[in-house]
Amino acid sequence: MSTNRLRPADRQLLAYLDDNPPEYVPLMATRLGLPLGHANDRVAALVERGYVRPVTNECIYRLTDDGRERLADAAADREPGLADD
Repeated sequence: MSTNRLRPADRQLLAYLDDNPPEYVPLMATRLGLPLGHANDRVAALVERGYVRPVTNECIYRLTDDGRERLADAAADREPGLADD
């Protein structure tokens, strides 16, 4: 699997931040039905890849231009969903 491939939760988080910037991870997890620990792990991975960035020291995140572009690429490519993360 490509390390650049988005997991289903990654897509959900990126799309959520595209529509609702900025936001706390616990609120995103609740609204998306993701376990909090998993959402934290996926957001950390998205930060590492440059797709989201923290806005404050309170861990509020926003989508970056690279993240928005990657989300659009994934939608255009219609990447098949992967097994649950």
